[in-house]
Amino acid sequence: MTENRHGGDIYAEDLMGEPLDFSASINPLGMPEGILCAAQEALARSGHYPDPLCRRLRAAIAAREGVTVEQVFCGGGAADVLFRLLLALKPKKILLPAPTFGEYAQAAALAGSELVRVPLREQDNFDLREDFWDALIPDIDAVIVCNPNNPTGRVIPKWLVKKGMERCAAVGATLIVDECFHDFPDEPEKIVMTDCVPEHRNLVLLRSFTKMYAMPGIRVGYCLSSDTGLLDRMYDAGAPWSVSVVAQECGIRAAQDTEYSVRTREYIAKQRAQLEDGLRGLGFSVIPGAANFVLFRNDIIENLAARLRARGILIRSCANFEGLDARWFRVAVRTEAENFVLLHALRELKDSVSEKKEGADQWQR
Repeated sequence: MTENRHGGDIYAEDLMGEPLDFSASINPLGMPEGILCAAQEALARSGHYPDPLCRRLRAAIAAREGVTVEQVFCGGGAADVLFRLLLALKPKKILLPAPTFGEYAQAAALAGSELVRVPLREQDNFDLREDFWDALIPDIDAVIVCNPNNPTGRVIPKWLVKKGMERCAAVGATLIVDECFHDFPDEPEKIVMTDCVPEHRNLVLLRSFTKMYAMPGIRVGYCLSSDTGLLDRMYDAGAPWSVSVVAQECGIRAAQDTEYSVRTREYIAKQRAQLEDGLRGLGFSVIPGAANFVLFRNDIIENLAARLRARGILIRSCANFEGLDARWFRVAVRTEAENFVLLHALRELKDSVSEKKEGADQWQR
C-alpha cells in the first residue's frame, strides 16, 4: 500500500499547525469524558495481554443490542471485522451498490471474491431502489449494503433491507449490512436490523464505536450474527489479541452510553442542515443525507481540495469511489464555527473564480 485511500490522513499533510479536518467523519463534540477516563484507567492494566475473546466487551454489547453474547464478534475496528468476515465467508461473488465504501472492494480482493456492482443514479440522490435486488442471482454468495451509505449519507428503508434479506435467504447468500453510521439519523431504531439477527442466520450487521464516540485511534468494532459458526471462523481469520486492553475498556464504556448519542444526534441534525444550505447557497449540488457528513458536486472551483488544503482545510475527494468522479467531495459535519470557516473559505474561492472570469471577459472585449 503506497497511498492512503481514506480521509483523516493528517499525518501526510504538509501543513503548518493543526489542520481543520473535514475529511474524516468523526463526532465534532469529541470523545466523551467517560471514554477518556476508561482509556487512562486501562493503561494501568496494559501490562497484561488483552482478553482474546473480548468477553466483557461482548457482554456489554450484547446487553446494549438485545442479543446473546455468542452472537457478538469484536475486532480491531470495523475494517478488521470486515476483512475477517469476508476471509471466513470466502464468497465467490459479492453484490454491492456503487458508490459505496471502498474498503469492501479491498476486503473482497483479499478474499478472492469477484464484485458485481449495481450503479446508483444521481437523479435518485444515489438511493438504493427496489430494483437493486433484481441483480441478486443464484451465483451471488454475499451482498454488502451500507446504511446510511458512505459517501452519500442516504438511508435505505428498513422494509427494503428486509426484502433483500429474504431474497438473500432464498438463494443462500449472506447479507452484510454496514451500520457504522446508524447512530446519526434522527430515528435510528427505524433503520437498524438488530431485531432480525436472532432469526436470520444469513444476516450480519457491522458496527463501530469510531464515528459516534470520536475514537478512530482506539480501534474497536464489532458485528452481530446468529451464525455462530461463522463468528468462530472469524477468530481464525486474523491475528489474536487484535483488540487492546484500552480498546476493550473504551468499548465497554461506549456500549453503556445513551445520553451522549442522543445529544450528538440533535446537534448533528441542526449543523448538517445549515451546512447543506450553505453549500447549496454557494452553487454546489448537494445530496441531502442523514449521517454526519455531506456529499456535494463541485462544478465551480478547479483544484478545490488543493486550494482548501493550502488554507489548512482538508476535505475528502470522492474521485476514488466507484460511480463518482473528481467533481464529488465529502465533508464532515463539524461544529457551527468550523463549518462557518469552511463555507467562508469556499465563498472566497468562488469569488476569486468569478473575479478572474470577469477580468478575462473584460480583456476579451
